[in-house]
Amino acid sequence: MTVRIAYMGIPFSNSEEAAATFARQHGWTETELLPLISSVGVIGALDRNDADFGVVAVSNIAAGPVSETREALRGRQDIITLDTVTVPIHHCIFIRRESCQINTLVSHPQALMQTAKHLLKIYPDTERLECADTALAAQYLADGTYPDTYAVVCRRNAGEHYGLWLAYENVEDRPDNMTSFDLLQLRR
Repeated sequence: MTVRIAYMGIPFSNSEEAAATFARQHGWTETELLPLISSVGVIGALDRNDADFGVVAVSNIAAGPVSETREALRGRQDIITLDTVTVPIHHCIFIRRESCQINTLVSHPQALMQTAKHLLKIYPDTERLECADTALAAQYLADGTYPDTYAVVCRRNAGEHYGLWLAYENVEDRPDNMTSFDLLQLRR
């Protein structure tokens, strides 16, 4: 039987890595990872029985609680946490191509908080723009949704997958940067 695991984010996101980690740790060899971008999307999949389990980010060592998840779970006594995993988080800055002049940095709000000091040093006069997911920001830069003047903060594998140019790596403010993810299930 295939285990369906909904996660916030899209492929090449930190949440996808957490979902795959839970699958390995629980010995689930046949899994379907369902990218649902947001914590609300994950909870909705559990409610509709579209997923057996959900994976959401709950807290980061530098940026603190993930407000998106806290809001999605507010008042939900029927959702239980089965397990927690902590994943090391390393951020990179990718641009469309080497010669681009950057005026805006875009990423998930948590990633922007986790890299705030480095971003200020590297790109002191740039605007910050929030996106629903780090990997989604990389996809949007690659597909032209974002202009060439944008840079994205994401995992290395996301930027490489979308063919972007690596400008900087390991730009997290803390070298021990890590996020805790919960494995959720609807109480039945």
